Amino acid sequence: MTRIGAESGRGLLALALAMMAVLSFLAAPGRARAAEDPYGLDPDAQVALGPIRYASAVSLGMRQPAPAERPRAPLLRRQRPNTISIGIQGDYGIVRGNSRLADGFDDGPGYSFRFRYMLAPAFALGFSFESQRFYDKGGIPSTELGAGDSTVVMTTVGMEGVFYIHREREVNPYFVTGFGYASPDVVDEVRGSARVNEGMYLVLGAGLERFIRPRFSLDFTLRGEGLISNSEFTGIATLSAGIHLYPGD
Repeated sequence: MTRIGAESGRGLLALALAMMAVLSFLAAPGRARAAEDPYGLDPDAQVALGPIRYASAVSLGMRQPAPAERPRAPLLRRQRPNTISIGIQGDYGIVRGNSRLADGFDDGPGYSFRFRYMLAPAFALGFSFESQRFYDKGGIPSTELGAGDSTVVMTTVGMEGVFYIHREREVNPYFVTGFGYASPDVVDEVRGSARVNEGMYLVLGAGLERFIRPRFSLDFTLRGEGLISNSEFTGIATLSAGIHLYPGD
């Protein structure tokens, strides 16, 4: 019995030693990897990335998506070519020069209609129809019969190029240049009306369009028109304010 017990004890001791050896063998690679790479990554990654890039990659988890370009915002309806827009403005102008119009008349109100056709997001072809009044330098015309007060009623038809700046924004400055035909009529209470200084004119101007809705904007313009007729020069400066509508493409 004593010999059998001794042999059993030696067997159990040998089995325990064998199990400890197996466990030590299995645990040793894990401890080595943990010591070399405390973040649990492949030890070769440190060599491939370098110490600085490796630390950055570990801090970010090496899970960043590939960089992608920001998608371009779609153009609004008001920026599309082939769009027709309609505007109406109230005007106030002054007349200067060496012509009959400039000698006898000063300033006055008016109104205008603007039609624009978008050829490109930053350029439109415009058509303008204006009716402007200039009162004589003595003041507003008298309503009494025979007072002899006069008023100039000038009707113009013009074609313009409109060049926009920052069309992608809600506030769009723009420049205007073009030409047209002016028909001024002097209307007198006693002598009736007579056409004077009729002819072609050139226009230069600058404006500001502020969109309230994609199809609705406030429109402000400062224009200068130069008219040469019968060797006489007539200069007109007009300040306009109104609205512009974009009914669709």
